[in-house]
Amino acid sequence: MLKHGSLPVRFKTKELHYFSWLYNIAPCFPVHSSKINIITDPRKFYDTLCERFRNANRRVSIASLYIGTGALERQLLEVTKQNILKKENLKFTVVLDYQRGTRGEINSRTLLQNFVEDVPDQCNITMYQTPRLQGSWSKALPSRYNELVGLQHMKLYIADDSVLLSGANCSNDYFQQRQDRYVEIQDVDLANFYCDVIDEVSNHSKKCVKDGIVNDKQSPKSMVIQDVNKSITSLITKWKSLQESKLSSQKDFVETTDTWVFPLLQMGEFNICQDEQATHEMLGCVPKGSYVRLATGYFNLTEKYANTLLKDCKANISLLMAHPNANGFLGASGPAGGIPHAYSLIARKFWDRVVQTNQASRVQMLEYERPGWTFHAKGLWYYPPGSNVPWATLVGSANLGERSVRRDLEAQAAILTISPDLQERLHDECSKLHEHASECSEELQKRKTPLWVKGTVGLFRTFF
Repeated sequence: MLKHGSLPVRFKTKELHYFSWLYNIAPCFPVHSSKINIITDPRKFYDTLCERFRNANRRVSIASLYIGTGALERQLLEVTKQNILKKENLKFTVVLDYQRGTRGEINSRTLLQNFVEDVPDQCNITMYQTPRLQGSWSKALPSRYNELVGLQHMKLYIADDSVLLSGANCSNDYFQQRQDRYVEIQDVDLANFYCDVIDEVSNHSKKCVKDGIVNDKQSPKSMVIQDVNKSITSLITKWKSLQESKLSSQKDFVETTDTWVFPLLQMGEFNICQDEQATHEMLGCVPKGSYVRLATGYFNLTEKYANTLLKDCKANISLLMAHPNANGFLGASGPAGGIPHAYSLIARKFWDRVVQTNQASRVQMLEYERPGWTFHAKGLWYYPPGSNVPWATLVGSANLGERSVRRDLEAQAAILTISPDLQERLHDECSKLHEHASECSEELQKRKTPLWVKGTVGLFRTFF
């Protein structure tokens, strides 16, 4: 374990010393800022995936909730398959969520079936199913509703040594007019780490074969939780040790490093809570006079996050969320159509607490609204006192809500940098998201909520 006394070599300025505890939570991957590519447009995200998968030589590894079945997704998969057919050493690994990936007659699994049939020796296609849905539960709950219980929600897109971290699914909407975040990092060690994560989740998932889907591991829920916890904890421990050795032995590289990446996993179902711990620590340790900008597509803060923001956090805070018109559930049939109202109600109740604790001058609430677009971006940007640019960010699949913390599998990363260039690019990314934002505290008070949503939101809050 690296001792905090050795950290100034790596965190060269006082602005980042507040985050030295990260070394105790996760492995550290030092990189040069020039190896980080920040994408701000969903179509550029798609084009980047196509280019990376078309040119990969050793591996393409994907973790996503699902892969859509539209023309863009089919084109992306075709590009990938043609590359695999040309390169017999190229491995293709995919882990999706079982419930979401098998929804409907034409779905992610049927779309990927030709990989299983045509290049079986080069591909490993798996579907994760939460242990909460074992046995009769998987059949008792109807389609869509069974997805509420827990999901594979990590969004990782890896081609050789490139890792693209996002909250975006591999689907048509996310390639066109659904705003998310997309940060690509070129680093062999980081790519190896996230590939290890995907492989471990795959090992505990159902496997797609020519005849359908098989589950080789039929274990009781308690044993599954124990096994996954052990394997993921061992993986984290292994990589912390490897990276600590690298930081100690490669002093010349470390001295010229200007950016540090700490991968954070959140798998509450299996008692892996790196992202939750890091987010709380970050919000609680930042100094007075700093500024933290937060974003979430779905505003549903855990009680612990809300208390941290209102009781422990000394920074000025802005919270950016989707306006109901920019919520992906807008217009959905059945109870799902009430979800935008539920998020507005939860946000209003949080704002009431802000007012009651006399913190309206420190906390700002904003909504993203852009004609024809939905909002799915999430994360955190940290601006030290006196700085007009962020020095740190959290990026990945996790929202700040109950689902992310308790039910789903999430992959995040904390990125800290002293590079003025990367700081400016992070600020530009954050600013572009806020171009379509407006302050909403008064609007929240006026917005009407259907009675049935008011009556049920408390009961089902941990499910969305």
